[in-house]
Amino acid sequence: MEEKAEILEKMQAALRESGKQLETTPLAMFGYYVERVRASLRVAAALSPVGDQFRTRLRMFPSLVNCCTIDW
Repeated sequence: MEEKAEILEKMQAALRESGKQLETTPLAMFGYYVERVRASLRVAAALSPVGDQFRTRLRMFPSLVNCCTIDW
């Protein structure tokens, strides 16, 4: 609960700086926080292309090919 209060406090400051006119209810501020996290989240996954496991994983999770940037 303490962490959520800290997040909401920082989101109030971020809202003031951005000049956006959003409600200052805890739910609206937490929604703004989630929106900002989604916009800046990056994930790196390292998979070895050697062997059948790589092919199996790609079949199980097609978004690894369709929705990702692959650096061969």
